[in-house]
Amino acid sequence: MHSARINRILSHALLLLAASLLLLPAAYAQDNSQGRYRPEGRQIGVAAGREFGERIYEVRTYETNPGIAEFADVMVFYPLTLSFDRPNGAIAFSPGFRAAADNYEWWGPALASLGYNVFILNTNEPTDDLDARADALAALVDFIKAENANPDSPVANKIDEEKIALMGHSMGGGAALAAADRLGDAVGAVIPLALYCCNPGGSFEGDYGSLSAAALVIASAEDTVAPPEAHARLLYDSLGSENKIYMEFAAGDHMFPANGGPELATMGRFTLAFLKAYLDGVAGLEQHVTSPSDEYAERFSTYLAP
Repeated sequence: MHSARINRILSHALLLLAASLLLLPAAYAQDNSQGRYRPEGRQIGVAAGREFGERIYEVRTYETNPGIAEFADVMVFYPLTLSFDRPNGAIAFSPGFRAAADNYEWWGPALASLGYNVFILNTNEPTDDLDARADALAALVDFIKAENANPDSPVANKIDEEKIALMGHSMGGGAALAAADRLGDAVGAVIPLALYCCNPGGSFEGDYGSLSAAALVIASAEDTVAPPEAHARLLYDSLGSENKIYMEFAAGDHMFPANGGPELATMGRFTLAFLKAYLDGVAGLEQHVTSPSDEYAERFSTYLAP
C-alpha cells in the first residue's frame, strides 16, 4: 500500500509538471518582449518605472487598418491590464516626412510599459504635408475613442479619454502642435520631437498662444534639417501653455528621436516623467523634468522649464 501511494503521488506530480510545461509556450508566446518589438524601448520603460516608483506593465501590440480616410493604418502598443484596473492614457503619434510608423517603434514599448496606449499611424503618403498630418492625428484621436468603445478591440474600456496626448517627429511634430491647438481641451499634452514648423520650404507664421495642453518640445542643437532657432525654439516661444518645457540636446541629427538615436534612454526617461506629471497628475514627478539633475545637465545645450 505504501508503494502504491508513492506511485500515485509521483503520477500526480508528473501530470502537474506536464500540464505546466504545456502552458509555458502559450504564456511565453504572449510575451511581446521576445522579438515582437524593439527591446531597447522595453528596457527604457522598465528603467524609468523603477526610478519613479511607477507600476510596470507587460506590453502587447497589434496592427490595424481601420479604413479611415485621413491615414493608412496604425501600429498599436498597449499595457496588459487587469479587468478591475483603471483606464490609462493614450498617445497618438505621427511620423515625420517620408518616414513610417516602424521608424519609431521603440517608443511603443517604452511608453506602454508605464501604462500608455500608444497609436503610431502611417500616413496615406510618406510625403503628406503638415495639414494632412494634423488631420490624421485628429482622426486618430477619434479612432482611439472608437477602439475604446469597441468590445472586440484589445483596448476596449482600457483608455481614459480625458488623458490623450499627441506626439510626432519632424513635420509630424509640427502637426502635433497644430492638431493640439485645434482640438483644445480634448488633448492634455503634446510632445513634438525635432519638429519641423511648416510645409517644406515654408516658414512659421502666427503663434500658439491659445494652446492649453502641457508641452514638451524636444530638439537638437545639431539638427540641420530643422534648426531649432527657426523651428522648435521659435514655436516653443509662441506657446501659451503654462506648463511648457524646452529640451534641446547638445548632439544628434534630425533623426535622433527615431530607432537607434543617440539619447533614447534620456529622452524616454524625461518624456515618461513629463507624461506622468502633466498628463496623469502624479505628484512629485514634475521635478524630474523641471529641474534636471547634474547627471543629465551636460547632455543639453538649452533647457527651459517653468
